[in-house]
Amino acid sequence: MKENIEDYRKNGQINLDEYFRNNPSSFTYPYYIDGYDELNFWAQVRKDDKEKYIYVKPRDEHEENANYNIYAELVYEELVKQIGIKSASFDLAKYKGMDTTISDNILDNYNKDIFLINGSELIEGKRYLNTEESSLDDLFDAIEDYCRVEYLEKKVSNECIEDIEKICIADIFTLSTNRKATDYDFLAGKDKAGNEIFKVAPNCHNTYSLGSNSSIDDMYDMLENEDMLADRVDTFYTDSGVPENKRNIDYPYWEDTLYYIIEENPNMLNFARKCAKNMDISKAIYSVEEKIKSRIPIEYKEFMYEVFNNRLQNICECIDIDYYELIDEKEIEREEI
Repeated sequence: MKENIEDYRKNGQINLDEYFRNNPSSFTYPYYIDGYDELNFWAQVRKDDKEKYIYVKPRDEHEENANYNIYAELVYEELVKQIGIKSASFDLAKYKGMDTTISDNILDNYNKDIFLINGSELIEGKRYLNTEESSLDDLFDAIEDYCRVEYLEKKVSNECIEDIEKICIADIFTLSTNRKATDYDFLAGKDKAGNEIFKVAPNCHNTYSLGSNSSIDDMYDMLENEDMLADRVDTFYTDSGVPENKRNIDYPYWEDTLYYIIEENPNMLNFARKCAKNMDISKAIYSVEEKIKSRIPIEYKEFMYEVFNNRLQNICECIDIDYYELIDEKEIEREEI
C-alpha cells in the first residue's frame, strides 16, 4: 500500500520527489494543451487514506513571483470558503526543485457518470471565431443554449449564471486576474439518483490573485509607497468582466464590472455586501498556515493584507458600507474567537 503524501511534508511543502521515489506504484500522466507539453501533470497518489488523482502544477524557477503565487492560490481558496463558493482544494509541494501547487481532482467527489465541460466548449458551440475574446454575455448565452438543447429547466441556467456572477464578484474582492469567460468549468451528466445535472464546477483557475502577478520588486515598492499601492490595486481585474460594448471608461475595469453585475442582477448587491462582511484576509492566512503546518513569509502576508484591504475599502465605497466600522467589527470578532 502506498504511503500518504501528507507524511512527506517538510517546511510547509510536500516533497513529491521523495514520495515518488519511495512509492514507485504512483503513476504520473503528462498534461498536454494545444499540442504543447507543459510542466503540469496528473499523478495517482494516496491522500487522506484514499487513492486519488492530483494535478501537479510546478512553477517555472525563472518566474520571479513563483514563490509568492503558490501561497496566494491557497489563500484565495480560504477566502472564497468564507462566502460559500466552492474551490478546488490546493496544497503546496516541491517537485524537481520547483515550488509547486497540487490540487485534488474535483471529479473524485462525484460518480463516474459526471463529467466536465469547459466554458470554451460551450462558447465554441455557438461558433464564435475567437473564444479567447468571449465575454460574460457570450458565456451566459452559451449556457442558456446548452440547457435549452439538453431540455433542462430554466432554473438550471439561471443558477449557473448566478453562480458565475458570484465568482466574478469574489474575483473582484481577491484581485484575481486570470479567469476568462472560457475558464469556467461545468459538471454535467447524471447524479446517483439518475437525474440530469448541469452546474458550475468548483473553480480552479486561481493562480494570479491577491496581486500575485506583480514582480517581487513591485511588491516591495508598493509596500513602501501607499500611492503606488492604491494606483496598482485599481489595475488588478478579472478577464471575465463587463463586455467591451457595455464598458464605462469612467470607472476602473473592476468597478465597472461590479456595477454591471449588480445592474444585471440586483441580488448581487447583497452578495457583495456579504463578501465585504465575511471575507477576512487574516483568518484566511491563518487557515493556510494551519493547513501547511508552516508560516507564510512575512513580506507575502503583509502584501496580501495590504492589497486585499485596499481593494475592500474601494468596494465598500461602491456598495455603501463604512469600511472603518467593518474593520472594527472584524477585529472584535477575532478577539472573541
